[in-house]
Amino acid sequence: MNIKSPEPPKEVVDQVLRYKRPKESYEIFVTRVEYNNELYYYTAYSVKKGIVADIVIREDGKVPSISDLDTQKILRLAIGVNSKMRHFLIHGPSWSYTVDKVWYNQGKLLKKMYQKYEKKMSGEVEESFQTFMQVPIGILKNYKVIKESYQKAKQLEREMTRRGDITNQTIDMELKVAWDKMFHAKNNQHLLFLNSTESRKRVIQFLSKEIPLWNLLDRWKLQKIKSQHRSMLFKKDEREDVLAVQDDVTRSKVGEETFKKILASNRNPR
Repeated sequence: MNIKSPEPPKEVVDQVLRYKRPKESYEIFVTRVEYNNELYYYTAYSVKKGIVADIVIREDGKVPSISDLDTQKILRLAIGVNSKMRHFLIHGPSWSYTVDKVWYNQGKLLKKMYQKYEKKMSGEVEESFQTFMQVPIGILKNYKVIKESYQKAKQLEREMTRRGDITNQTIDMELKVAWDKMFHAKNNQHLLFLNSTESRKRVIQFLSKEIPLWNLLDRWKLQKIKSQHRSMLFKKDEREDVLAVQDDVTRSKVGEETFKKILASNRNPR
């Protein structure tokens, strides 16, 4: 049975309005944070469509000091759960969707072409073929992780709903683990594409040279392989973005810098 999320208490709304500035709008988030057996509301203040500040308020209307480390933990929880759940809702459906048959068929096609023309391959071409054939296998393996992570996020969302839209440190940690798995699996797919680019080109060059012009069936298969290759290419800026997010340490530093900016604009008392 789901517990209906209650309307924010008047004490909370009054404090939200007290700290609101002219021309700002505000949103009191439905998800409440449970911390040390107390419930806290998170509110974001915006001008037009951009968030300019936020505040954490206990359900009895008390506004804790942001200098208190516990308040900072509550703020992290509120922002973390809401942002990660938002990422899942935005990216989960598209990232987890795939037609498995397409990748299975790609793997079968490459394997057949490899077996047919293997005797004519140099060692370099053979190695390139092996690399190309690993792409659909790796893509499907990572899709499985993405789907499992997305399902975990939906399970956690149902758990929060069942509890009346209440989150806590346990849910936040489980959500973080699920998001990290999903994020890395998606980037692993991108890396498979990036790291196999030259191998795919070498395979296509080899087949273009070896397949006779009169062999229309194999020429048609080559066109399919070329089309698959083109679908895996990245533009220069996209390639740089993929490589930039591989470093967990760098991403953590960026996250900390972002949180420092949030703290600076936070409206809880100092």
